[in-house]
Amino acid sequence: MKTHDPVDIVTIGGGMTASILAARILPDTSHRMVSIEQGPAQWTYPDFAHNHDTLRFSNRYAMMQDLSKVSWTWRPNNTAASLPMRQYGSFHPGQGIGGAMVHWTAVLWRFKDSDFNYRTHHEERYGADRIPEEMTVQDWPINYADLEPFYDDFEYDIGASGRAGNLNGRILPGGNPFENPRSRTYPNPPLEYTAFGELFGEASESIGLHPFPTPSGILSRGYTDPYGHTRAGCLYCGFCTRHGCEVGAKSSPITTWLPPALDTGRYELRTESVVQSIETADDGRATGVTYLDSRGQEHFQPAEIVVCSAFTLENVRNLLLARSDAHPDGIGNDRGQVGRNYSYQVLHTPAQGLWENRKFQLYMGNGCTAPRLHDFYGDDFDHTDLDFIGGGDLSCDAGQREPVGSIPTLLEPFADRQWGAEWKAMLGRSWDGIGTLGFQGESPAYAGNFLDLDPTFKDAWGRPLLRLTFDWRDNERNMVRYISEQAGRIMRAMNPDRMNVDTELGDYRIDEYQSTHPTGGAIMGSNPGNSVTNSYGQVWDTPNVFVTGAALFPQNPGANPTDTAGALAIRTAQAIRDRYFTAPGELLA
Repeated sequence: MKTHDPVDIVTIGGGMTASILAARILPDTSHRMVSIEQGPAQWTYPDFAHNHDTLRFSNRYAMMQDLSKVSWTWRPNNTAASLPMRQYGSFHPGQGIGGAMVHWTAVLWRFKDSDFNYRTHHEERYGADRIPEEMTVQDWPINYADLEPFYDDFEYDIGASGRAGNLNGRILPGGNPFENPRSRTYPNPPLEYTAFGELFGEASESIGLHPFPTPSGILSRGYTDPYGHTRAGCLYCGFCTRHGCEVGAKSSPITTWLPPALDTGRYELRTESVVQSIETADDGRATGVTYLDSRGQEHFQPAEIVVCSAFTLENVRNLLLARSDAHPDGIGNDRGQVGRNYSYQVLHTPAQGLWENRKFQLYMGNGCTAPRLHDFYGDDFDHTDLDFIGGGDLSCDAGQREPVGSIPTLLEPFADRQWGAEWKAMLGRSWDGIGTLGFQGESPAYAGNFLDLDPTFKDAWGRPLLRLTFDWRDNERNMVRYISEQAGRIMRAMNPDRMNVDTELGDYRIDEYQSTHPTGGAIMGSNPGNSVTNSYGQVWDTPNVFVTGAALFPQNPGANPTDTAGALAIRTAQAIRDRYFTAPGELLA
């Protein structure tokens, strides 16, 4: 084994949160940091020049983790057998420097106050009996006001595009009227709408709803970030999600935080290297990480701080695998908290429409070139007489429709069979005349949904895979029925020639893509009895180990996690830089 010189911080993963820590901690200090990244180096140029290759990126998952080496197993409940995910379905974790943010859709939401004080809010408004007995939702240890300055920092770092709806308590026309107050407007105006997005917005307004531009991590115009780097605006090329951006308009670590971090000369990325374990001393304190490089050589990187900054599921697995005499059940798990409150996100297509003689040019744009509705988000609507709690984001097709990926299911609501000459003719006529509405909803935490190590299946290095025990409950099914009815109202106002409304949420399936938004398993909380970490992601039982990203979320709101994960990382970086190193190993208050 090769032992390296000690550094102040070592991170497992070289994605968004690791790069934020490096860019925010290293300048103006003498600290040194290393990130161990399983994937390759990748940069806007030359790696993403002219990368309009649907087969490579969208169908063969060129930027995703190699499932032949590391995967996850799933079962719907704790009485069922688990099996590994052998081909991509439910979620798409990335690999390579920059992580999944390099190929994200770039939808950018702030969570709301009622997302942070979730249990208290619902019990005070509707009574404790409205929360099902199995539902283990809990308040975060911080609130929106605590995180707002860090949301602002994150959005200005990446040059977010959008239109403010609530500026310091003043409701502004055209923005999201339901959002909590923000201290500044977005640094850039919103992206343009597609024709279908315009139709959705007009129809929503006509029935009294409040559409607003999708907040986005894609530049709508040229922008110089706080680190002095200037980037170009979006080309609306149509090759965005699952692709790297050829002009750097889609913000990611490789455009934003890695350049200033590397410029310090005290940050190192070791690519194509896989961390095997977090090592600990006899007293339980982490001493660093052991990893294998691309040639199979074993290395030990000592560090004062170890940060689990990989994909959500791998962060949880790395904690569970870090077993020792001091932590026989893994780091963070001295009180059995690791793996608890695993949640995901409801993704449903409630309404589809077909316009016989109209073309929407949905092959252009990206996932943010259309308006959204938050009239049915969270508790923005009264649930008194409803049979569920929660809500989510209602949207429409925004663009980036790729021929290969869209063909298998596009005509399902409108054709009796998905093959033959008649189907092919209809596909030719209608491929760009079909539009759908989408719903992304809350996934509350339940005692029966959790993560642990699989007793049977192992990765390429002989370590247990992470096992997901997860399925929907009646609360989510009832939520989808109600939201689907609202989506049907909107679709009728859009006046298609033919339409279909689907009100039923089927059982969860790991083989069908939904979103790359799994959360929980290493949640933050107010004390070691209800969580794995404090509000900074600092592990209660091993204070020199930190967790970043969506594994910290106590439950999953109906909104994309990136803005919140980034804001939390900036907050943690500030605390480590300004306070941790003055008293290493002590818990941050």
